[in-house]
Amino acid sequence: MRATQGGMAGADGAEAPPGRTRWGVVTAILGLPALAVCALLLMTAVWVVVS
Repeated sequence: MRATQGGMAGADGAEAPPGRTRWGVVTAILGLPALAVCALLLMTAVWVVVS
């Protein structure tokens, strides 16, 4: 069975769960490390200003 054009089914026919798109998963995976790096840079900047 093939997915119709505009459908959310992938090559294997599996559909994304409702409420969460593939882009949401990608954003979560890439966003958490980016948030950690930003927090580290912010703490470093505060440490340099305070000391």
